[in-house]
Amino acid sequence: MKDEDKSRHDFKNQLAIILGFAEILLAEAPAGDPRRRDLEEIHKAAVTALDLLARVYPAQADTPL
Repeated sequence: MKDEDKSRHDFKNQLAIILGFAEILLAEAPAGDPRRRDLEEIHKAAVTALDLLARVYPAQADTPL
């Protein structure tokens, strides 16, 4: 695996962890929870980062997370 591919792979793994925890916490947070807005922002940022990663490395964009 090239260094570039390894870096991409490692970054996607970290984003998967962030997304996973954000989704778990969002599922547990009731609608009125003041933390919910922050969790939604964390989730949105991770999804945006994945989109950016797909644009930077378009050849590997179809590789599953």
